[in-house]
Amino acid sequence: MENKKEKNSKKKILITIGIIVAILVGLVAYGVVTDLHQEKKLKKELDYLYEITNKEDYDEKEIDKILNRTVTTGDYKKVEVAYKKYTKDCFTILTDITSVLGNDRLAYVLTAENYQEDGKDFIKTKEYLKSAKETLQRSMTKYNEYFTEEKAMSYLDKALDDYYIDFYKDEVVGNLESDEEDEKLFDSLNSIIDLINAEEEVIHFLIENKDNWQVENGSITFTTDALIDKYNMLLEAVSNENI
Repeated sequence: MENKKEKNSKKKILITIGIIVAILVGLVAYGVVTDLHQEKKLKKELDYLYEITNKEDYDEKEIDKILNRTVTTGDYKKVEVAYKKYTKDCFTILTDITSVLGNDRLAYVLTAENYQEDGKDFIKTKEYLKSAKETLQRSMTKYNEYFTEEKAMSYLDKALDDYYIDFYKDEVVGNLESDEEDEKLFDSLNSIIDLINAEEEVIHFLIENKDNWQVENGSITFTTDALIDKYNMLLEAVSNENI
């Protein structure tokens, strides 16, 4: 009788252990499925973010909406927040650059209309050229600092599991521009800075000789041929920077 009770007790223990194991297996399986679901959501979100930030006619409101929301939880949320914060800082640098490149005023500086509106001391023109040049120079410095693997990785919690760190690294570093693309961008920005410098030379010349020129019938005229020659030489330098 006692043996029978003992066997029943062992059977109950085995059943209990079996239930616990089943629960643990279920929890692990649930965790794996949940993780895969989170990863899938995050990859979809980051792919969309990359797509909309690389459009020529990007929608700032849509980008801002995506950057300021989270679609994941747990450790994946930490990866998502880090990625988006880094992207936001980088995007700010790029928008600063496009604010200069997309401004038609650079082409308006050396026009008769601007000479009439802002001459002959060119207070607004000088401030605009100074600000545009400083913005590009500052942006280039920040670009060099931010568009690197080291800077990108600094946004992520190093206490995360290696899997999440590797996931973040693959997503972020894989989207960084190549050295060749960086070189093309910097060549373009340096050309714009050279153009601004050349335009500043013209404006400085006009300020120095403000009593010796005027705008007539939509064109600038000077009191001497020497001044005309100097002005044309400066304009040629601007044209060379535009090539």
